[in-house]
Amino acid sequence: MSVKSPFPFEALPRVWAWIQGFRHKVADDFSPASLSAFVRLEAQKWPHQKTWAIYGDGELGGLVTYEKENEWVGTAHLLLKPDFQGKGLAVKALRRAFAEMFGTGIGRLVFYVLSGNLAVGSLVVNLGGRREGCLRNHTLQNGVPTDVWIYGLMKEEFRGGEKHELSVRLDQDDQQQHDAHVDGAGAVALQPAE
Repeated sequence: MSVKSPFPFEALPRVWAWIQGFRHKVADDFSPASLSAFVRLEAQKWPHQKTWAIYGDGELGGLVTYEKENEWVGTAHLLLKPDFQGKGLAVKALRRAFAEMFGTGIGRLVFYVLSGNLAVGSLVVNLGGRREGCLRNHTLQNGVPTDVWIYGLMKEEFRGGEKHELSVRLDQDDQQQHDAHVDGAGAVALQPAE
């Protein structure tokens, strides 16, 4: 696995193809609905963000983006093609990319995740972050009000190289939904929200 910056802009149509099978987990009603709209939106954001490409055995299979919200806070996104998921590539790639992000002087990364996307939340927690809150009915999915979960990762809590047991903080209402989506291989320890 290798991680290189920048992501090749001309490969964005591949990213659009990758997300079609799980788009319902990462896109709301305000997300681009076509390849041309997706590329147009990314082209607008491209000069203001840093990107990384994730390669496995020389094959392009992932995109990481990073934008500074201000001098202290940044936000990041990860998209992997389906056959790159579940192989530990995301954790390895994000360790490298997050180290570079924190190297820009920020002290915190924030992630806005559609409720129910436990894979992204677990990934952030595995790297030292935690779920910090919920924006209730913050967006729409198929016309239905949907919550957005907020995860935060502080520079001093970032687990850049060590292996840690995954610990997910969920409130009581989310525990049932979480149990239904994480199998025994997930190594998830549930703790009540603080």
